[in-house]
Amino acid sequence: MTKVIPTTGITIIIVGLGIAGLTAAIECHRQGHKVIGLEKKSTVYQLGDIIGLSENGLKVLSQWPNANGTSVASTLTSLGSELSSVEIFSSAGELKYTIPFGADSPVAGLFLRRSDLVESLYQYATSELGLDLRYGVTVEEYWETATTAGVIVEGAERISGHCVIGADGIYSKTRAIITGDSPEEDAATLLETGGAIFRSTFDASAVATDPDAQWVLQDASTHDRHEIYLGKDVTILMGTMGKGKYVWWNCSHRDPTKATTNWVQAASIAPVLRYIQDWPIAKKLSAVISKTPQGKCFNHSLVTRKPIRTWVSRQGRMVVIGDAAHQFLPHTGQGANQAIEDAAVVAVCLRLASRSNDSSSREEDGVPLALRVMEKLRQVLGPRVSVIQEGSVEAQEVTLEADMDTGTSGDRFNAISRPAWIHCHDCVSHAHEEFSKVVDALNKGEGNCDAYVPTNAPMDGLFHAEDDYILQSKGAV
Repeated sequence: MTKVIPTTGITIIIVGLGIAGLTAAIECHRQGHKVIGLEKKSTVYQLGDIIGLSENGLKVLSQWPNANGTSVASTLTSLGSELSSVEIFSSAGELKYTIPFGADSPVAGLFLRRSDLVESLYQYATSELGLDLRYGVTVEEYWETATTAGVIVEGAERISGHCVIGADGIYSKTRAIITGDSPEEDAATLLETGGAIFRSTFDASAVATDPDAQWVLQDASTHDRHEIYLGKDVTILMGTMGKGKYVWWNCSHRDPTKATTNWVQAASIAPVLRYIQDWPIAKKLSAVISKTPQGKCFNHSLVTRKPIRTWVSRQGRMVVIGDAAHQFLPHTGQGANQAIEDAAVVAVCLRLASRSNDSSSREEDGVPLALRVMEKLRQVLGPRVSVIQEGSVEAQEVTLEADMDTGTSGDRFNAISRPAWIHCHDCVSHAHEEFSKVVDALNKGEGNCDAYVPTNAPMDGLFHAEDDYILQSKGAV
């Protein structure tokens, strides 16, 4: 039976309905807020190859009950890769490491298609919860006062609420409104990393009749495949999903040609075949890559952003989450998970702040306090997001510098690291536990916030990639 949470009377406008925005819509509804979701695209479909959900993200989704008694997390598990391990090879094709994956817990990790994740979130938000999500809507302007906030959409329609959440991606309009940056200043925060990635996912029928490519589907009826091939300046990941229903591959590489930042622009597979042509394992990998259907390969630069000065607007009625606030490289597998954490934490903080006010007036709805606490938990006093963001750039370098053939690659777990401080984190419980502490720190003034000790990131503020997830989850460390 679903627990009924009293409404808060807070109306939240969410701009952008990708992973962050849809999760925010669902979590805000679950916390008793009214939600209006806006998306400029006309459909829910999103391109992309695979996306990883780790336990910290799945903990949130596992609390969403379906009408049939299961959870959204279990639905996603049925759509994702069914893995027992991830295998790491040298460019010569020699198996170097086998990392157990998913064997101890069904929520230890999950890989699935980005489109399947977004579609599942959408279906839950609309079919199960009946949320007001509007597609094909372009936001032209943002505004806020001391008591309200809202947007003006194409056609001059004015939509009002108590709070605006900007989940509109790396090229967010909301972010510049909050920071006050000019378009030139906002563009200057974009950082090229020197890397790029080819991505592809396609139906397995494309390789099913090719004797040289069929190897990728071997034993797919019982388990999926996830393999990583590490070479100097080039990394190939390849595998299957849905017990062999889909084949996927990607290729991270140095980017001397400055690939486009447009991640939905189709690309040729020819450069990938050239990158690996001297690898002893090239024939095996090329057989699969060469079967990629036309229009199913995309190449784009890997970019991130400098941490922005603030996630919250001047009057405390607008906030950014997900890629609009922070852009991760894929090498830590935390882009989706941190977006989910952002969404859950902002929803909880809005609930707690509204409950801490006895007055029901709009002037005292608690929204500015909630958003500032959320920002402090995620980025400032608890710098979880910025540490993981920096760690994703470090992980890219370690991976591209790997030399598995000579055995001098360094830490093998950068290929698929599961540090407990990331994966075992429960962002909802943490927000409940730390909310009043952050409020006290804010009430004492920004200069006194040093007394607050963050508990959601390493004490030294550095990224630690040790694969201690299994030990921590078993209570051994």
